Formats: sequence, C-alpha cells, structure tokens
Amino acid sequence: MKYDVIISGCGPVGATLAALLGSHGLNVLVLEKFETVFDKPRAIVLDWEIMRVLQICGIAHDLEPYTSPHTGTDFLGVEGQLIKQFDPLPPPYPLGWPATLMFVQPELERQLRARLMSLPSVDLKLGAGLDSFTQDEAGVTVAYSDMTTGEMRHATADYLVGCDGANSQIRDALEIGLTDLQFDEWWVVIDAWQMQDTPLPTKTTQYCWPSRPATYVVGPGTLRRWEIKIMPGETPDEFLDKAKLNAVWGTYVDTSAFDLWRSATYRFNARVADRWRDKRIFLAGDAMHQTPPFLGQGLCAGMRDAANLSWKLIRSKTHGVSDALLDTYQAERLPHVSTIIEHGKQFGLIIGELDEDEARKRDTDLRGQLLSGKMITSRQSFIPNLKTGVLHPDDPLAGTLMVQPKIIHEGKETLLDDVVGMNFLYVSTDAEAGSWADKHMETLTRLGVDQVSIGAGGYREIDTFLRDWATQNNVRAAFVRPDRYVYGGVASGDDFEARLTSLCAFLEC
Repeated sequence: MKYDVIISGCGPVGATLAALLGSHGLNVLVLEKFETVFDKPRAIVLDWEIMRVLQICGIAHDLEPYTSPHTGTDFLGVEGQLIKQFDPLPPPYPLGWPATLMFVQPELERQLRARLMSLPSVDLKLGAGLDSFTQDEAGVTVAYSDMTTGEMRHATADYLVGCDGANSQIRDALEIGLTDLQFDEWWVVIDAWQMQDTPLPTKTTQYCWPSRPATYVVGPGTLRRWEIKIMPGETPDEFLDKAKLNAVWGTYVDTSAFDLWRSATYRFNARVADRWRDKRIFLAGDAMHQTPPFLGQGLCAGMRDAANLSWKLIRSKTHGVSDALLDTYQAERLPHVSTIIEHGKQFGLIIGELDEDEARKRDTDLRGQLLSGKMITSRQSFIPNLKTGVLHPDDPLAGTLMVQPKIIHEGKETLLDDVVGMNFLYVSTDAEAGSWADKHMETLTRLGVDQVSIGAGGYREIDTFLRDWATQNNVRAAFVRPDRYVYGGVASGDDFEARLTSLCAFLEC
C-alpha cells in the first residue's frame, strides 16, 4: 500500500498533523519509536488558536477538563515591584476558548493517540524508528525498524513530514541548518503538585532578579512549575543533586508543600531553519524552530505548522498537486514563527538580566511604561497575523483569525467549528450577502468552499461576536481558510467577485 503521507514522530505536532489529515480520509503512516506517551510534562501552554485546531481534530472538548485559563503574568523587578504584566482576557471569548490555557502534556498526547487509533485511514506504528529515506519524482520511500525485534520494513508515500524534534534526523539528513538567533541559556525546570497550603502568587510570576531569575507558573489543578536560571559558574549537572535543587527551589517557595513530579535541565535556544521543504519532504515543529519559553508559544508554533501544512497537503490530494500552494507553507510560517521567537527572546532578556545596574534601569523604564498606560498588557498582541501567502492582497482583514460564534445547531448550543469542517468557508451574516454566492456555486464547489450563513436563513448566533466583528470591520461576509485565518472580507457583491477571482488564482482554478 502506498500512503498519502508518512509522518516521523508522534509528539503533539506529528499527532495533530496525522489527526487533521486522517479526518479528511488521507492514508497516513505515523512512525513513533516510543511505545508509550512520555509521562512527564514539557509544554504547559496552549492558546485559543490551538484549541480551535484541536477542536477540528475532535479532542478539544474532551481535553478542556484538563486545562485551566491562564491567570495572567506579573513581572517583578529587583525590589519586588511590579514592572510589567500580562492581563488575562475575561470571558466571553471571541474565538470560543480562553486566549491562553494551561494544560498537562501527557493527557493531550494520550487523547491525540486515541484519536489516531479511531481513524481508519491512519496507521499508527509505535515502537517503530525511521532508519532512512529516499525520494524521487514518484514519491518517498522510507525504511523503518521495529525497535524491539529489529525487523526492517519499507513504506512509500507521496510525502514525508519530519515531526522528529529539535535533533531531527530528517533535517540533518537533508543538511538543513538552523539560524542561531542569539539566545542560549541553561535553565532548570521543576514541576510539582501542591499538597498543602503555602504562600504563593495567584498569577504566573516572572522574578526578574539578577540574583537568580526565575519563572513561577500556575498550572491546571494543583500543578505548579518553576523555571530557574542556571547562573554563570554553575553547570546543569549540579542540579542532579537534590540538595542543590531544593536549596535553589526553596528561594521561591516552601518546597515541603509540594510533591516533586520531575526536574530537568533545558538549554533554551532561539533558532529557526530557512528551508522548510525539500521536494516531497517537509518538516514541522521543533525540527524547524526552537523558541525560548517566555511567551509560552513553543508548542503552539509547532501545532500552527501542522494546521497550515495539513490543509495544503489535503488539497494536493483532493484537488491536484500545486507546488506553488505547498511552497506557501514556508512563506507563511517562517516570518510568523520568526516574530514569535524574537518576542520570546526579548522577554527572556528582560527576565534574565544579571547586571544589577542594568536591571534597575530596566525596572524604571518598564514601570514608567506600565503606570503611564503605554505598555501592551495583552499576551495575544505579541502573536502576529499572517502577512504573506494565500491571502487576498491589500485586505486589512486578510491574515487575521476569524472569530468563532456560538450557534444553535440541531436545537443545541455549539461552537461553529464543531459543525463545519476544515475547508474553505464563505461565511455570510445576512441573506443578501449569502445570495452573492448563488451564481457561483459551481466554482465554489470546485474550489471546495463551503457556504455558511449566520443570521437570517442560517444558523442563529447565540453571542454577538460575528455580528460585532462584521460591524467593526464594515463587512457582511468573509472568505475563511481551512486553518481559520481570514482570506478576505466581503462588504459588497463586487468584493465577493474580486475575492473569489483571486482565490481561484491562488488555488489554480
């Protein structure tokens, strides 16, 4: 059997990609060398865009009980004073989910794997390690082995995607380098369950202390995390000593109130590859980029890769291969993730300043911005829109995330993405805007655009997000991409014609 796509790696990024592809009936082989989910936390932050991706995967609502809304972040200066903050966005939420959520990674991975096992077109092989691969004009051939028996097998596919982590075997074999964005620090990460009351901040806290920078994270339930900088003159191996670990950890909290889940040292890097595709082979997630954790966007960035690449691979199968469309994967994702990495790096430099004089100058400057109201206090403001790629040119809405209204469907309240598939959408807010599509139904069907009416003659909106969004942006409809970025806003019949024409050109109609 020849597969449509082979994926190497079944971490959250590879599993999400497989779930999105498999949900659309693509035949997918997933190779994962570990038979069980790694039972310790790594990533701890998701955002509302990624919850929509997981919603399309079919697991977001089951995952929700294992998450908690982010409580916001306080940055404390040398004297313990507030110098910067992120405020949590209060409900109701325009994208259907809290802007930032805390979660437990092993639970996410278990649910993703269960989803893959439920999809008949996904072949998940655990305990199977990729050994080698070749590609030609006809496709990709991989050799993989059973990690227990050593038995070698072969498989072929149209495409191979490497979701095999920061030490990517596929990236190295393709001789794709990573550009160093000049951030390289060792930190120790501690995850622990709170077992009894003890004084703790109510919000995630950045201790911007030259004596020992650190981050305290309020996780879901009673899970708490500390990320503590390893200082000059120290080595990561020193923190294998429990006495050393507890002495440093005890700077921030009474450690006797906690049951230590795990501690690990990490080298926080800022790196990104400049080549995301080699003919029939793509890479995603940490294989392509590593970001310091101070914006909580490392895993989110990788799952955006999966959402972006998946709909383009699906389209290559259902509507014919378009190399130009597949090339927009890098064109869209590279500048987006590079911006996020730069923001994460800058926050890391704020937190990790070790020169006390420079830290005090930083405190004065940032506190002045905070008190004057000039400081941006929304975490999501640091997540960019798409700027290039499959977007209607010169449209201010193109590249922004579409709101997700709550609607009535079959007599029940539900979110729109639970009803519509991961396809292109034409979403209209009134009957006339919906009618602009009537004479173009053959073209819309050929393009794979689903028509969705909200309001008169369509779904009833429970909240007012879509109506408010349309009013604020002076539109009555929008073309929306499968990954829920707006392709273009529509205010008139002429707008509809213009955007449909340009979409045809992008999709090689």
